[in-house]
Amino acid sequence: MTHVTSAIIVGGGIGGAATALSLARQGIKVMLLEKAHEIGEIGAGIQLGPNAFSALDSLGVGDVARQRAVFTDHITMMDAVNAEEVVCIETGQAFRDHFGGPYAVIHRVDIHATVWEAVLTHPGVEYRTSTHIVDIRQTPDDVTVFDEQGNSWTADILVGCDGVKSVVRQSLLGDAPRVTGHVVYRAVIDCDDMPDDLRINAPVLWAGPHCHLVHYPLRGGQQYNLVVTFHSRQQEEWGVKDGSKEEVLSYFAGIHPRPRQMLDKPTSWRRWSTADREPVAKWEPSVSLWWATPRIRWRNIWPRAPVWRWKTPSR
Repeated sequence: MTHVTSAIIVGGGIGGAATALSLARQGIKVMLLEKAHEIGEIGAGIQLGPNAFSALDSLGVGDVARQRAVFTDHITMMDAVNAEEVVCIETGQAFRDHFGGPYAVIHRVDIHATVWEAVLTHPGVEYRTSTHIVDIRQTPDDVTVFDEQGNSWTADILVGCDGVKSVVRQSLLGDAPRVTGHVVYRAVIDCDDMPDDLRINAPVLWAGPHCHLVHYPLRGGQQYNLVVTFHSRQQEEWGVKDGSKEEVLSYFAGIHPRPRQMLDKPTSWRRWSTADREPVAKWEPSVSLWWATPRIRWRNIWPRAPVWRWKTPSR
């Protein structure tokens, strides 16, 4: 294959939508296939660094993303046991000047909508929902996918953006997701329900032994995203379900009252038992794995370092 003119993307989440838009802007005809009945995003907040805004700008949606994001004053790490500050990184104008872009937080639904709205208006992208891919076949010149109804699509390349249970990855490697044992609870609460002393325009990480808590504002400061993470005492299976306040509290019994007060605020929690994949050691000529290779990008941290503040140096 010397020139790519068509592509199939499996998965319509943030990664699939961004890939579709990027390829279409380069003149490649895209067919996006999504298993769910409608295109959408689940979850709560996501943090966007300067590189993320650079990528959004290259997709032509940076201005819209900026309108929907919350620009923070700093990023702070706190000791969850004694409530002392460990580190604070300012994210104001000096940060933007130094790194070439801002640091912000945004609701996952809002960032997905920002990209998807651009996809919908691009003539180079078609999409289908309720399409479960079950088979993939390659030739030296192209790749064909088949859904469970017997429909098929052929293109020059295939990009797998279908998550931790990726059908595309399974067809290439045959490996199973690796359950990590790490559990993530997420909730979104109204600003009025956030404790006054924690109503901060910043992502704040409270790090403790085998656990951590994160909170930051969303949607113009009208809501707060709460995330708690711990290593489970039980055997886990990958999946998402409703969580329980009792389980959360059982893992955070020893923390300081200041972060502890947040755990009583949500009226409901969603519980993610996480999984990841080993990095791919080889690539197929016509198939790429994009958001089909999730990795756990955090590690439990128990800080006992001196308190320090970081200010962006001038260039």
